Amino acid sequence: MAIELNDRKKLILEAIVSDYVDTAEPVGSITLTHHHLRKVSPATVRAEMAELERIGLLTHPHTSAGRIPTDLGYRYYVDHIMETKTVSGREIALIKSGFRNIGRGIEEILRGTAKILSSVLNYVTIFAVFGQEQRKIITSGISNVLRQPEFTEVSQARNFIETIEQEDFLSRILEGYARRQSLNIHIGHENPYRQVQDFSVAVIKCQTLGLNPGAIGILGPTRMDYNHVTSVLKYVNEEFDRLNQEVIHVRRT
Repeated sequence: MAIELNDRKKLILEAIVSDYVDTAEPVGSITLTHHHLRKVSPATVRAEMAELERIGLLTHPHTSAGRIPTDLGYRYYVDHIMETKTVSGREIALIKSGFRNIGRGIEEILRGTAKILSSVLNYVTIFAVFGQEQRKIITSGISNVLRQPEFTEVSQARNFIETIEQEDFLSRILEGYARRQSLNIHIGHENPYRQVQDFSVAVIKCQTLGLNPGAIGILGPTRMDYNHVTSVLKYVNEEFDRLNQEVIHVRRT
């Protein structure tokens, strides 16, 4: 059954997603009324939060009265609330500068693009090429994501690193996801693969030098800034495509 939320519940869910992405701390009713819903009483906000938890969009750690989004809560936010964020001028300058400094060999282009994305987003970037002529996978940004609070536990960090090291597995994931729409996001337990059900994966299709199909993936905790990730991923993919066209033109002439 489709979930329908009134405007106030949407505002509360959006505020909780935003604050939790920023702080990694459960969000309580007092915080919401102080910063987001000043005309609504804490008691009303608590009632709305309880209803959002009842229908599965929020949950709360047993040690806290605050709420955090569930996988389903993030999905509702991505599908029904999130608006694509504009890439900042500073990020545009960094991305364009990065592409200007990339060499024009295929290996340099792939590694350079992955490094640009991981440095801007602070998540792991996975660049996979799966054409018949060439199969390749490149990762960047592992140290960035391990700074996230979700990976302070040794077991979680180990699980994450072991997953990143399975290159064939990651290539299959990206190839499968890239068969769907151009840009798609898989949140936590939406992933059919057990190894990545504690994480989220955002994937966009691309072409490498006009020949080999490929995909760029972003891997991080479910507390991912989906708005930022989608806007930067789209922008970088456009810059990557422009660079590809430039290289193809030079090779033909």
